[in-house]
Amino acid sequence: MTSKSLNLTERLTIAVDRLEKHQGEKKWAGLSEPLDSLILTILSQNTNDNLRDQAYARLRSSFPTWQEVVEAPVEKIEEAVRIAGLSKQKSANIQAFLKWTVEQFGEYSLMSLADMDDDEAIGLLTAQKGVGIKTAAVTLMVTLGRDLCPVDTHVRRISKRLGWVNEKTSAEKTFWQLRPYVPAGRGYSLHMNLLQFGRSVCQARKPRCGGCFLWDECRWEGKGINKE
Repeated sequence: MTSKSLNLTERLTIAVDRLEKHQGEKKWAGLSEPLDSLILTILSQNTNDNLRDQAYARLRSSFPTWQEVVEAPVEKIEEAVRIAGLSKQKSANIQAFLKWTVEQFGEYSLMSLADMDDDEAIGLLTAQKGVGIKTAAVTLMVTLGRDLCPVDTHVRRISKRLGWVNEKTSAEKTFWQLRPYVPAGRGYSLHMNLLQFGRSVCQARKPRCGGCFLWDECRWEGKGINKE
């Protein structure tokens, strides 16, 4: 049976099996505060992990509590996170989200999300400015162990190349389209392994097709251009 005759659940299962075989099974680290992760993920938008981490470290060093972030002049927040880019937008969104959090839950914590199902939590978070589906899904997956596979630029690119979604499908639509087909209990491992795969093998500009263990699953028209 060829990959083209398999349904999407079967194809995703093949992918997660091979990713774990070659890159190892990725396991959830355990419960942590969702608010911290969400602010970190806001800072990650349109930048790399290194600059995101630097911006978050500077923000927490300058303002050790979330209350101090809320009370600070927005220009000071902007200065602290400038290294991550889009600092004016991100600083305003961070302050607004923190204010909403304490109004909604009475504290600077999102642990109450643990009492909600995935759809309710996602809907609540994405109703806030600056919080997209990726940010919400990453937060729920990383901190509360929800069985989700967030879609960032790497996951979207690989999903298109493997033919899981069509070329014009947005990141948000990719998340919703793939969600019902992700093998149960394997969302975290799939997401983390796709990130690793996207950075090391299926890169945006020069994919290492020659070393790809998903070669037979790939439906990308540019397949094989770079056989490193």
